[in-house]
Amino acid sequence: MRESYEQAFLKAFDEYADALFRHASFRLSNRDRARDITQDTFIKAWDYARKGETVRHWKSLLYRILNNLIIDEYRRTKEGSLDALLEEDPVQTEALFSTGSRAEKEEQFDTAQDAARVRALIPRLPDSYRVVVTMRYLDDLSPKEIAAALGTSENVVSVRLHRAVARLRAWYSERQ
Repeated sequence: MRESYEQAFLKAFDEYADALFRHASFRLSNRDRARDITQDTFIKAWDYARKGETVRHWKSLLYRILNNLIIDEYRRTKEGSLDALLEEDPVQTEALFSTGSRAEKEEQFDTAQDAARVRALIPRLPDSYRVVVTMRYLDDLSPKEIAAALGTSENVVSVRLHRAVARLRAWYSERQ
């Protein structure tokens, strides 16, 4: 039985480690802390499984643990700047201009600028909205998976997503 938990854990690690790290990086704006918290997530999940607890959905469990660790981190330190995260990826900007016609490049650049503007607005959202937006659009989780990870209903997640997107749209149109 221990082997099956170990294999399931290793499979979950292979499948979700990168996504969990991206999620933590985006939410914390600090790659080193994101790496540490992602590692802590897997340690806590392993301890949970080792105690003999049944894990039906590793993805939900891992996101719940990660979310709780991020909340703990927020409580210890104030939120970092999202601008620092955006400045960390100059390679993507250069890649944007390396292929395609001039019109395609300009359109891609405009799209990237729009995405950067929206990303800059996300920290203004209340935490409950910011979490679901991040999990939905950055981690590509379904509302059902988000609900399981946060320990809430799917309906609550859908409402929060709808309200968050509405606020982002309103704020974005104000800036133009």
